[in-house]
Amino acid sequence: MSKVAENEMTPLLHNVGKTGRSASRSSFSSLGGAVPESDDEKYKFGFLAIMILCINTMNGPGLLALPKTIAECGLVPGIVAMLLMAWVTTETCSILEKGIRATRIKMEDYGASYEFTDLMRIHFGPFWENVAIMMLSLTLGSLAIAQITIVAQALDAMAITLTGWSLALRYYPNLEVMQSNMHSLQPFGVDQQLVSVGFIVAMVICVGLGLLDLTSNTLPQYISFSLLSTFVLTGISHIIPLAFHHASNGEVITGKTSFIGDDPSSIIGVAVFNYSIVIAIPSLFSDSKHGLNFSKASGTSIYAICALYLTIGILGSISYGTMSANIMEPFLESESVLGTIASFAFVWAIIPPLPIYTILISRNLEQVTGKPLLSKVLGVFVPWTLALFLYMSEAFGEFLVWTSILVLGFTNYTMPLAIAARACGGVPSIRKAGWEGIIEDVHRAWMDETGRKALVLNVFVTALLLVVIYLNIRKA
Repeated sequence: MSKVAENEMTPLLHNVGKTGRSASRSSFSSLGGAVPESDDEKYKFGFLAIMILCINTMNGPGLLALPKTIAECGLVPGIVAMLLMAWVTTETCSILEKGIRATRIKMEDYGASYEFTDLMRIHFGPFWENVAIMMLSLTLGSLAIAQITIVAQALDAMAITLTGWSLALRYYPNLEVMQSNMHSLQPFGVDQQLVSVGFIVAMVICVGLGLLDLTSNTLPQYISFSLLSTFVLTGISHIIPLAFHHASNGEVITGKTSFIGDDPSSIIGVAVFNYSIVIAIPSLFSDSKHGLNFSKASGTSIYAICALYLTIGILGSISYGTMSANIMEPFLESESVLGTIASFAFVWAIIPPLPIYTILISRNLEQVTGKPLLSKVLGVFVPWTLALFLYMSEAFGEFLVWTSILVLGFTNYTMPLAIAARACGGVPSIRKAGWEGIIEDVHRAWMDETGRKALVLNVFVTALLLVVIYLNIRKA
């Protein structure tokens, strides 16, 4: 822990923390944090559990799009960008953990459990707490609904593969039951106002898990990780012969991709948004065992998922090039046993992590509203209700994409690093207003080693996010 963080504790920060409204906050002397979900140490997450939870949370639809993206940008930009953002994310997680520990010391509440919104309220006040919960809900909600769409469509495809058909209820423009036997990841087409069997199955499972607390989801996460491992083994076994064939017989040694592609900048946004784990760190840290090397666990998981991203991305780009935006499509079209197993193992692997997003929304909403039941209803049921009516809509899909572009990066990097800089920079006896106060905060953070890292990394990542937004606006 940094010296500034340990030594500077003033009543001012305690007053900032005393804006609590929920009963859970009042259980701590600081009134700044949430009640830990499980005070019994044996129910909290150990090293392996944290690793698996982080890997599962980062795994999702972004992995499926990597082969096409790397084919567009080229192998060299793709590898460099994915490794760079893995390092940035690892450092951000480590810096945020130190910021949480510094906050505990300053609040003189060494066992406090802080959610993301708690940290924003304590260090930046109630207004930024409200901004944080809106951005967090948009971020986690968009991630959840994007994953819901992939899962529902793939479960319908799985039903057709196994039984020869799947059903859906169309509710507009006419109420009717539809049947499809199309072997596709979109067996009912696009822009349809309907609810399919695949959607209902996913919703029942995920709503049930979402109503539990985070620590009660341990077993489903282990099952998810086992299915992900099955996807890795079968998927790589399926794709390696094809990749080797194209690399051996293509015009260049890289098969259907190249070392430097036609659009090297296309990887930047994917690299930034495929590591959406920082927003979950406060909750995971709160529910981890005492004395756990949390930074090592989260860092190991980030580099593990990076290795998976690069393996699937490189092999997929060599094998398929830019032919498909979703690697599951050629897997299923090949009618290979390995390809089919890999596709459906991946689908079932991303179902258990889905409730993690809704649980995180609920926990943070509870800290802002002070109403556990309302927070659970909003966090768990609202994303599924929106998805129920809009998951087949292409326009809504575009909305989710732009939500990720405009909001996710700042929530996942800029805000956590700002929290850490403020936490590790100490607290003046009198905080100045306006630009003078901001300059003083920056100066104080710069005097601390962790605060200095947070500032430098924040400038770099925020600039990168602005570049991503600019490039996407140009393409649009």
